[in-house]
Amino acid sequence: MAVSSVCLVLSACGGSSGAAGSSDVERISGLERFGWEQPATDTGELASFRYAMYVDNTRSEATDVSCGSTSTSGRFACTCQLPVMAAGSHTLQVAGFVTDESASRESARSEAVRVIKQ
Repeated sequence: MAVSSVCLVLSACGGSSGAAGSSDVERISGLERFGWEQPATDTGELASFRYAMYVDNTRSEATDVSCGSTSTSGRFACTCQLPVMAAGSHTLQVAGFVTDESASRESARSEAVRVIKQ
């Protein structure tokens, strides 16, 4: 299980690239959705995954997760609601996980996305 190609899905309300002279930081309002491409063999496997969001290395379970029903090269487009966060600079990451009767297994975290919440 892996997570790849993360991005911030910007709503019509906000988000602009470039902060403090860096093009790898997004300015956000907090109303945007976090997006990534989730590798899975099919929608059955995709449905078995849950997702953890990390804000500044603090884990919470992703909410309002939505994934497309068709894949492109074995990857499904997924988004989730951004967690509540204070104004300022943050790093965001996502990881997939599965649980069974006895254990939980989590993938490696995605690349960090740097944001500045207004």
